[in-house]
Amino acid sequence: MSPYLISDADLAATTELATLRRARTTVADAMSELFGDDFSRALYRETKYAVPDSERTTCPVHQDWRSHCMPLHLSVAA
Repeated sequence: MSPYLISDADLAATTELATLRRARTTVADAMSELFGDDFSRALYRETKYAVPDSERTTCPVHQDWRSHCMPLHLSVAA
């Protein structure tokens, strides 16, 4: 007997609970799909450890790497 509640992967994907779980994606899941795991980990690490703005590589405002959104920061400051 399997130690898991549902041993068949196909059956597990079609249960009501699995459908509900797929419908409720988190922000982290969405960011991971859009930007990749590297960005998600870097954003989390820099936010958690309060990395100073001058040392950050990610932008929590624009949800992008600082190197990609620098023109947005410069246009706001001007």
